Amino acid sequence: MLTLQTVFLSTALVLSALPAVAAPLSTAPVQLAQVYTDLPGVKTPEAAVDAKRIYCEQTVVEREGHPTFAPRYRTINNCRQGDGPVFQSPGTPRSIDRYMRGLDY
Repeated sequence: MLTLQTVFLSTALVLSALPAVAAPLSTAPVQLAQVYTDLPGVKTPEAAVDAKRIYCEQTVVEREGHPTFAPRYRTINNCRQGDGPVFQSPGTPRSIDRYMRGLDY
């Protein structure tokens, strides 16, 4: 333990004896690196996560012909993944259906 303290003290004394190297100060403005914002095919992390996310909304549509013994309106789920095409179905998406049954994706 004593040798470790002596090494630290001797190192501190040697470093304090050395002259400090001062970099010359320049008055030129600092130029920032060039930032590319419009590279094709490159997405931000937020946009990449949003592209995988599934968005669903329910709409109520009136049935044609006004059936006598059936409901006049029906619910349709409109789902899309990211900016992809819209999928329409009267049933819930498969992953939501599994989640409602208590199963994992």
